[in-house]
Amino acid sequence: MGFRDLNRYPAQKARYDKYKEWLDATPAQRQAKFAAITDETKRARAEREDGYISPFGTAGTTKIYLPAQLIKSGQTGQGSGVANILLTLLASRTTTATEFGALTTPIKIDTKKFKFAKLTLTLVVPGTVKKASRITGAEYKKPDVDSVTSPFGQGTGGEAYDAAVTAIEQTTEYVTFIEGNGGKNRARFTPEG
Repeated sequence: MGFRDLNRYPAQKARYDKYKEWLDATPAQRQAKFAAITDETKRARAEREDGYISPFGTAGTTKIYLPAQLIKSGQTGQGSGVANILLTLLASRTTTATEFGALTTPIKIDTKKFKFAKLTLTLVVPGTVKKASRITGAEYKKPDVDSVTSPFGQGTGGEAYDAAVTAIEQTTEYVTFIEGNGGKNRARFTPEG
């Protein structure tokens, strides 16, 4: 520890004390502090519906379908913009219950433990109003963040996961979303398994 750190201690003592108080708090006390600051109306909640996904690597024109919870079309409320973009990006890689019903002799396998590939889009709108940190009490401009995740699978029989990711990343909707808010928006792909 250098002299600069020692000189900063008196100015930072109040924050340090609040941080120590946070560390010593029980999980219930931490949750109460979090709830006091969190605005639940700004929490993204995407509506879901039953649908189907064809896992990667199932070759041929006869695809295998597994049941999954998909993003419902016509979203409203907080996070609906992100949900609708995600719905558009993954439309060719998911199958709604209506689309599945229209297929001729589809192969459906009911499984509970299969881990689908997922895409998470995070919209980050820079904050304009300062809010106090629940940990240190310091004031900062907290961004509004909406994240929505959806499973997806192959669009055509035999498609590999890497090829699907590349195809999604090259769409206009994806590029426009990532470049939004000064490049602060994010996307995360999670592979199957």
